[in-house]
Amino acid sequence: MLKKCLIGGICLLLSIFFFPYPSFSQEDKIGEMAIHTFRTQIRLPPGAEVRFLEKKESPIPDFYSVKLLLVFPDKEVPVVIYVDKASEKVIIGNLFIKGENVTTKEAGPPRPKKIDMTILDVDKSPFIGSKGAKVTIVEFSNFQCPYCMDSWSKFIGLMKRYPQDFKYIFKHFPFQPQGKTFELSEMAAAAQEVSNEAFWIVHDFFFTKEGQNIANLEKGAVKQRVEQLLKGKGYDLKIFQSTLEAGRARNRVLEDMALANRLRLTSTPTKIVNGDIIVGSTPDNVLERYLGK
Repeated sequence: MLKKCLIGGICLLLSIFFFPYPSFSQEDKIGEMAIHTFRTQIRLPPGAEVRFLEKKESPIPDFYSVKLLLVFPDKEVPVVIYVDKASEKVIIGNLFIKGENVTTKEAGPPRPKKIDMTILDVDKSPFIGSKGAKVTIVEFSNFQCPYCMDSWSKFIGLMKRYPQDFKYIFKHFPFQPQGKTFELSEMAAAAQEVSNEAFWIVHDFFFTKEGQNIANLEKGAVKQRVEQLLKGKGYDLKIFQSTLEAGRARNRVLEDMALANRLRLTSTPTKIVNGDIIVGSTPDNVLERYLGK
């Protein structure tokens, strides 16, 4: 009767593999089989990791329930698949018993990927907001990303409503260490060497319609416009120019890119909010939750 219930309740993809694992224990073989089969049968985005968590007796006779953890840039997703005790058969899919999705229940819900904020070197980066803010946002962004521009315009409205509650830190992520987007980041980084305020003058300009048009011009014309902005605010251009020429601005951008790559980030904008990774433009109500609103 149990077997009939199981057969009737399983909506699964069955894949059978035969792998010799002479150097692994039986438990290792089951974990290896589960990970290998999942990777070959399920299309995962680049950079996603699959980790073995645990195995236990399954409702399916002679099979283990094997719990894996899928690690993405912004979240961790537990999944359960079924591996027979001989490490030869793997079942991927959802098991239903009496209408209940047993697989989903065993796996549990996804959770945001937590990041230790101390590894982000926030003191090296430009910021706005209160140093003692309840919510710290580190955003990886670039100046030729329309979604980044949209994310920034939305956040500014939120910042005006809660000026003491947020601290926002900017990180450069132009994807490639050359090209137009990288050049814009270099200029903004050189402005930061002048002062934190000088950086935000350039940052805010690049995220305007005029700034986006200027950004499409050749490098010399963009640099000239940035210098006009800084000079108009009374800044000495020598520091800006020497920072570019000496490569210090380039190195600052490369440091941010290296950090993004270590965190396995793949897109902009990506925020780290009090340790939680959030990909994409973020609605106000999502950030307001961190204030208890």
